[in-house]
Amino acid sequence: MKQLIIGKRCYFLALVILTILLFSPSLVLSKKTPPKPSQAIRITSDKLEAMDQKGKVVFSGNVIARRGNLTIYADRLEVYYTSTSSKKGKKKLKKIVATGHLKIVQGKRRATAKKAIYLKPQEKILLIKDATVWDGPNSVTGDRITLFINENRSIVESSGKKRVEAVVYSEGD
Repeated sequence: MKQLIIGKRCYFLALVILTILLFSPSLVLSKKTPPKPSQAIRITSDKLEAMDQKGKVVFSGNVIARRGNLTIYADRLEVYYTSTSSKKGKKKLKKIVATGHLKIVQGKRRATAKKAIYLKPQEKILLIKDATVWDGPNSVTGDRITLFINENRSIVESSGKKRVEAVVYSEGD
């Protein structure tokens, strides 16, 4: 049985926060201009639970979030926010956590990991545990991949048990 639990302002809040989520990874994964803000976002899941007092919105069960050519698949998507004191009802995004069968796809680019965390204040995305990013046939794998959105750089780290691996093909291959 599918269930939907929505607070009065939380549904709109969830859509606004996920706009930020879907916009930010596209800057990291895309070499083209980011999607226009007017593009619609479609999020489907088996359940949506908004907990305004806790500053949290949770999408769970077969979560699919789409905006333009960017699609995020996960079992669970948690959005954390704080209320700002400057304007009543205004929310400020803290972080977004995606877990379970996580996959991010945009054209020939895709990423997988056990967990992804978007940290808004630092403008970075962490792909944690068994993280791999592909760009066509090229790939990089590590236990943790940190993507710095505003700096156009990344760090790939190993856990010590398994080393970082990059596979790069030249254009002639």
